Order: sequence, then C-alpha cells, then structure tokens
Amino acid sequence: MILSKPEHIKIYGHRGARGDLPENTLRSFKYLFENNISAYEADIVLSKDLVPVIYHDFRLNPALTKDSEGNWITNDNIKIYDLTYEQLSKFTIGSVNKKSKYGRKFNNQKNLPAQKIPKLSDLLELTSRNILSGLIVNLEIKSTPIENNLTPHPDIMAKLIINEVKKFKLRDNVIYSSFDWRILREIKTLDSKIPRAYLTSKKRGKIYNKSPWLDLMPVYDKDNLGLPKLVKKLGGNAWHPKHKDIKKEDVRISHDEGLPVNVWTVNEEYDMMRMIDYGVDGIITDYPIKLKELCERNNIKWI
Repeated sequence: MILSKPEHIKIYGHRGARGDLPENTLRSFKYLFENNISAYEADIVLSKDLVPVIYHDFRLNPALTKDSEGNWITNDNIKIYDLTYEQLSKFTIGSVNKKSKYGRKFNNQKNLPAQKIPKLSDLLELTSRNILSGLIVNLEIKSTPIENNLTPHPDIMAKLIINEVKKFKLRDNVIYSSFDWRILREIKTLDSKIPRAYLTSKKRGKIYNKSPWLDLMPVYDKDNLGLPKLVKKLGGNAWHPKHKDIKKEDVRISHDEGLPVNVWTVNEEYDMMRMIDYGVDGIITDYPIKLKELCERNNIKWI
C-alpha cells in the first residue's frame, strides 16, 4: 500500500463522493472507480445482528433517510445498533431532504433511486471488481468512548470487521481509521501489521491529555510529543487530522517521523491548494473529481 508518493497528492473520495452523489451508497463508490479515483473513505457501524454496514452516524439521519413507504423519517433517535440488517434494509438513502440543513449544504447532489444501506461486504465486493492501480480503502470504524449502547465493545468491532475484510482479496489495500483510538489499539493487538490511521479533531474538545477519544494517551507529557509524534509512537501508519487544525509545521514534524498526513474534509479549492502547499500526502474530499481537475489545471501530480 502506497500511502505517500513524493510530489504527488493522493485523492480520497469522502463517503464515496458526497458532494455529487448520496453518501455511502454503492453508486457513489462506483462513480469514483468510473473516474479513475483509486482511494476512498467509508464509514462502518454495526447492526443489532452484528452485520457491518456502511453508514456514518450511529442513528439514522432524517436528512437522508426514507422509510419503506418513501417518506422522510422524522425520528432522529433510531439507533443503527438497535436494528437488524433486515430492518435497516427497509430504509432508502438515495437522496437528501433539500429542506434540511444537510440538504442545503449538498443541494447539487444527484438523487439516486432505490439505494439501500450497504453492508460492508457489498462495498468490498464492488471494490474487488474494480481494482485500480494504487487502490486504498480507508475504512473508518465509528465508535465512541463517551456514550453507551451505540456499538459493541471495540474488541468485538475490530474482530468482526477484520474478519469481513479477510473474505476478500483486499487485505493489502485496506487501512483502518477511527477517532476512537481504542479501536486502533484492538486492531494492533490482533495484528500489528495491519495498517492503522489515527483520526483527530480539535472540535468539541476531543484532544487533551488522557482524553478518552485518544485512549487515555498523554498528548503533552514531559516529552511534549504532540499528535504526530504520539501517533508514530503508537505504531500508526498515517495521521488523519482535520485540515483546519493543522499548520505547515505539523506536516513537517509528521514527515520527520516518517508519518504520512491525510487531511479531511477539504472541499474548497483554496483549501485544497493550501493543503497541497503544506505538503500533505493525501486529501479526503466530498468533491474528488473537482480536486482531480484542480490538480490537472495546475500541473499537480495526483494518484
């Protein structure tokens, strides 16, 4: 797996290509392959019957979910983990409610008929039929250390998802990421050779010494490690910070540690160019085709 290539930007489609097509739908991921985008980020949660499914939130999002009768759901507290996959399959996610805040943000997103919440196995099967050069599958495992009954314990999640990936010939193309670093610790315990990317965000106070999100790690101890050095110390293969959180110096420090930096979620062209100037290795974006075209207009090499 090539996580970094000098003088090149790796383009990752975020939740498929959320800016153009409904997020985390099979059609959205297929759209990437059709446009020669060889890397994507997808979110994983577990159903009640422990089926890994592709969905970002712990609860069904009323802004992008319809019931079996084609009506927008209104209950914003339907937990994925409370429903079996058969129950989840009754809902559709092929459009956004343009009246919602989310829908207004992605008002140019195309509607797709009859899109179901995919299983992880559905996405991996699609991917295995569309192997591109430099393929990277970034599976973000959704977990939280601060709220109960939304997911199984991290060790159960790690085992189930890794076992699912083993059914496909994609082991060498998958990197696992999470904001909940307990997940990454469990993966390392299972197999230290499995690539892991450490997600960080300063929003809502997730980053501080011995934060539960960081698996109680000391970010600023007597050695004043900071995030990139801490990720490297934990054996991470990549650091995935929010693009607004970093400075050029952070990228330099990370690279000095031999740690690639992939930033999220970069949607505006000036931010894309700023991240490229910073020297990041990869950009995770809702608009991968726009980023691809931006690179080509500016003679920036991309992979």
